[in-house]
Amino acid sequence: MSRSFAQEDNAAPIPQGFRLSKPAARADGRRSPRGEETGPPISFRTAGVFVREYVPLKYVIEPMLRSASLYALTAKTGAGKTAFNVVAALAVATGRADILGREVAQGRVAYLACENPDDIRMRLTIAAWLLNIDIEALGDEIMILEVRAKPEAVHAELVRLAKQKPFALVIVDTLAAFFDGDNINDAVQGGQFMRRLRPITQIAGIPTVLVAAHPVKNAGEEALVPYGSGAILNEIDGNLTLWKKPETGLVSLHWQGKLRGLEFEPVHFRFEISGCPDLRDAKGRDVLLPTLRPASEQSADDRQQAEADTDRTLLRAMIERPGLTIREYADATKIHRSSVSRKLQRLAKASLAEQTLDKWRATAKGRKALE
Repeated sequence: MSRSFAQEDNAAPIPQGFRLSKPAARADGRRSPRGEETGPPISFRTAGVFVREYVPLKYVIEPMLRSASLYALTAKTGAGKTAFNVVAALAVATGRADILGREVAQGRVAYLACENPDDIRMRLTIAAWLLNIDIEALGDEIMILEVRAKPEAVHAELVRLAKQKPFALVIVDTLAAFFDGDNINDAVQGGQFMRRLRPITQIAGIPTVLVAAHPVKNAGEEALVPYGSGAILNEIDGNLTLWKKPETGLVSLHWQGKLRGLEFEPVHFRFEISGCPDLRDAKGRDVLLPTLRPASEQSADDRQQAEADTDRTLLRAMIERPGLTIREYADATKIHRSSVSRKLQRLAKASLAEQTLDKWRATAKGRKALE
């Protein structure tokens, strides 16, 4: 029997009728003695050489957003994703630490307003007015893309723009709106899409890329990871989260699931509802929208203490006058009806209060809590 080129003296016979195709030659012609491709040459380095190549960490926003990195920002609707993106863009573009209460590296920002450009336009207008920023004076420090485009097209245009002036931050608002596959739950599509965003982190300025994402439906505070394939989490450098605490209205920025680099403590923000003279509806009425503002740890503690005091007031009212409705407890305690409703639901979840039809009363656990 004649031998194939790949069959050696000590190899098992190749079955009759089975043919081995010759591997395609590499451009450099490198092959092993068996005719297999060996790939490019490799070389090991000493540990000393390896550690000397350390590049100091650089942050766009201290201490959560590192340069040349890809992050998700995951939060439920209404928790502040776009509000944070807008003030982050203004903070970086101006270099003002007071906007976020954090040190920032001043630089150019690209904002991909894919999901709701009209909403972002209004929020940006109000936030700039509130923070005493002249948008026109910023010039090209913040560049907006308000149409959906493929990551490769965005990368190409940012490369062109970055030749004139580098970028420090690129915001994608949101992952769901920007995703160009047909199934975000597909691991291959999800992972490939995030990998297609990675080259943006290497354009001039080595910017941070921050991708706003939604979590799964009805996600709790401990389940704030991007909706879709788990491969999305695998491909990013960190998953930042925003959680709005219903009892205080404060928003906490933290991380969950993955963070490459140094960990950080939660950062607190509050919503400030405001309008501006330049923004009216068709009937001339003010348009009011929330802007995210930094909240100190002391103000967060004060709010939590105030909420605890209000809870005790409501529990005491239920003990003294059991079986009232939400409206009646609101009248008795001088607490707004919507706040009473929200607090009763939370007290019931903690087994401190219970509801029978539309009447409320404190439980034994609730009465004991006031002792």
